[in-house]
Amino acid sequence: MQERITTTLAWRNVWRNKRRTVLTLLTILTGCTMIILLNAFAKGGHDQMIEDAVAVNAGHIQIHEKGFWENRTIDYAFKDETDIEEILNDLNIKSYSKRILSAGLLSHKGNTAGAVIQGVDPEKEITVTNINTKILPGGRYLKESDLDQILLGETLAKNIDAETGSKISMISQGFDGSIAARQFEVVGLFRTGNSEYDNTLLIMPFKQAAEVFTMMGFINSIVIRADEISSINTINQNLKELLSIKSDSDFEIMGWDELMPELVQFIVMDDISAYIFDFILFMVVAFGVLNTIQMSVFERTRETGIMLSIGTRPSQIVKMIMFESVIIAVIGIALGLLIGYSLSYYFQINPLDYSDYTKEMEVWGVSTTRWPAEATLLNISVTALITFILSFVFTIFPAKRASKLNPIEAIRQL
Repeated sequence: MQERITTTLAWRNVWRNKRRTVLTLLTILTGCTMIILLNAFAKGGHDQMIEDAVAVNAGHIQIHEKGFWENRTIDYAFKDETDIEEILNDLNIKSYSKRILSAGLLSHKGNTAGAVIQGVDPEKEITVTNINTKILPGGRYLKESDLDQILLGETLAKNIDAETGSKISMISQGFDGSIAARQFEVVGLFRTGNSEYDNTLLIMPFKQAAEVFTMMGFINSIVIRADEISSINTINQNLKELLSIKSDSDFEIMGWDELMPELVQFIVMDDISAYIFDFILFMVVAFGVLNTIQMSVFERTRETGIMLSIGTRPSQIVKMIMFESVIIAVIGIALGLLIGYSLSYYFQINPLDYSDYTKEMEVWGVSTTRWPAEATLLNISVTALITFILSFVFTIFPAKRASKLNPIEAIRQL
């Protein structure tokens, strides 16, 4: 009976001043909505940035011989064996592509420039990366039947005054230590928006690279594309365990975060900024609740004094005021979660599109033009929990203060 009376009084007190209660509810609602939506944009945007970055050339995971990534020379290679492909086929991945990687010197019309040479299987590569969609007008992507045809990054081509149809010369070192030299025809130029690729990358067919660099059945890298970003860590761990069984081989397995540490740093810095903004919003919500409860308690000082004088225990006063805070917080949080998730879902289906500003964004090295929102269960639950805890904690002070009132002095309060 006492609990029922306390709950009833708390409910009535909440709606005694409807305007103030509604304003507090709006504060909680807006705070929760903004936190959920902004975190959803951060999660969706970061995932999209990762996808855009790895889709051009890096892939989600790469397998090399240990030491390759530090030295990046053709000497670090491993045997192209069927049991490695069997391991990959047993894992939950979307696709993979084998590569031969080297460095060389290009020459055309008296101009020379260093290049990163990448031999790829054209058909497999398009299932792992999307560089085939970056070919400039007038050119084409590589075909399986190509022999002496190559692709060049747009800036690299400009540096040696080459264009689609040009014949260029290349000199490098083969895997066996021999001189690798050949003349190629440029069948296409690509623009990825990534200055590293556009400035240095040359792509040739895998079979041609194996012949030119005398690979003798060795490869330098296997690039993997996962079905989902969330599965990358699991695939990475499984690969390390399965490939470690091959006692005669020593691999390094690197996820996108190791391949592109600068992107990780950007995401971490962006997350820190988001956490600071979240903290500010949480404090606004907490002080909004504190202000409402504090004013409500102050207005009922005489009423509280009468309740204490007729035998109401201080603990009941505290409980009643805490119930008031809980009622306001629960209603505000529920509405905030509903609106925040609804908006996030809308922007997940209809991402913010900055495609019209692609060139301007490329100047700053940003290739992501579509920013979706993705509200996760963690985002929603943490927002609700922190908001509720802050509302509860910030109500303790005015509740304790009301329970310690002197009944006589409180009754005389105007």
